[in-house]
Amino acid sequence: MTVINTNTSSLIAQNAISKNDKSMEIAMQRLSTGSRINSAKDDAAGLAISQRMESQISGLKMAARNANDAISLLQTIEGATKEISNMLGRMRELAVQAGSGTYTDTDRAALNLEYQALLTEMNRIAGDTEWNGGKILAGSDPTVTTNLSDAKSLNIHLGSGSNQTMALSIANWRPTVAVDASMAVDGTGKSGVDDQAAENTVVTFSASTQSGNTTLSLGGLVATITGGTNPTAAQFATLFANLEDGATAGAALSGIAWSGALDGFSTGPSVDNSKVTFTSTGTDTSNNSLNVTDLAETDTIGYAALVTTAGTKANQSAYGSGIFYVGGNPQDSTPLAPTAMNITSAANAQAVITELDNIINGAAAERAKYGAYMSRLQHASDNLNNVATNTAASRSQIADADYAAETTELARTQIISQASTAMLAQANQVKQTVLSLLK
Repeated sequence: MTVINTNTSSLIAQNAISKNDKSMEIAMQRLSTGSRINSAKDDAAGLAISQRMESQISGLKMAARNANDAISLLQTIEGATKEISNMLGRMRELAVQAGSGTYTDTDRAALNLEYQALLTEMNRIAGDTEWNGGKILAGSDPTVTTNLSDAKSLNIHLGSGSNQTMALSIANWRPTVAVDASMAVDGTGKSGVDDQAAENTVVTFSASTQSGNTTLSLGGLVATITGGTNPTAAQFATLFANLEDGATAGAALSGIAWSGALDGFSTGPSVDNSKVTFTSTGTDTSNNSLNVTDLAETDTIGYAALVTTAGTKANQSAYGSGIFYVGGNPQDSTPLAPTAMNITSAANAQAVITELDNIINGAAAERAKYGAYMSRLQHASDNLNNVATNTAASRSQIADADYAAETTELARTQIISQASTAMLAQANQVKQTVLSLLK
């Protein structure tokens, strides 16, 4: 059918030109930006995936920086502690020299001057060494100057997600915290680094009024009471007084049988004929807060209030079991000022040598720990960079434009654009032939 109002061929050509122009616009946009996804309509799912990958990549790169910052921190610590170790070696030389009988007290006094000066400088370096404005060798609380100073704890974030951390523990390097409260300057009476206050629980007993059999268990030691015996408060207190850790029985009393053993506690004498103090047993290197919850009875008859005094923990010094200061008593209500050990006598020098051997071993072990930290952090940094690189490559597959494909697409759309434009002109020209029918 020959018509004029509707030029179907022209409409088809126009539609082809419109579609081709959109394809050419997309190709040119991708070639201009280098990105395959320039808006959400280009690839909605790909946009979401690539954005998530982008945030992961940036997080991984920052985590790698965190690892490198931590290595720098540890290198600063290593430099300072190396100097402290050098001074420890010199102090031991002085102590060995002072321990020889060929020197007089005047000579030893001169040697002690250098020894004490080195000790003071060690304390200054440990107290003043900083990184990024924070003291890094003074423990968790730089204001503590006697004992019981915790190690400084740091969590290094080593991942793009939450809670992906590595814990660092930097012991206190200040020599003033390594105190033995019960050791005299002459080296006698040593009981360990930083005497601790044990945890104490005061038990107040009451009389029993039970008619049937009942049991009373304290710290694993069980007293089975025959019905009708009804011990008084003083008798109960006597049963559990003056026991050592591991005791399998207390005082003998008619109508009471023993089982079990006292576990983790010792006891003192009864007070006011009704109270007994249970003291936790611990070590010189662990927290003295053992088994308070174990101090419980299986029956509510037998004692009343439990009053617990918390124990204290061992000092976390970098010097192992070695000490520099003696004679203080930080746990006492009126503590004495710690006194630095000296080499003014041969006996003192021998005691100092013994302590310095422990100190040097402890310091070396602490420094070795820092080296292990640095090695681990370096591997973590390398791994983070590797993961970031591979994730970036995966993101590129989704989000980046393929220039080979896009230039081919651009050439195709340009050729089609020219061809479709020519065909539109032909379609418009064809209708001109209809006019010949009107002549």
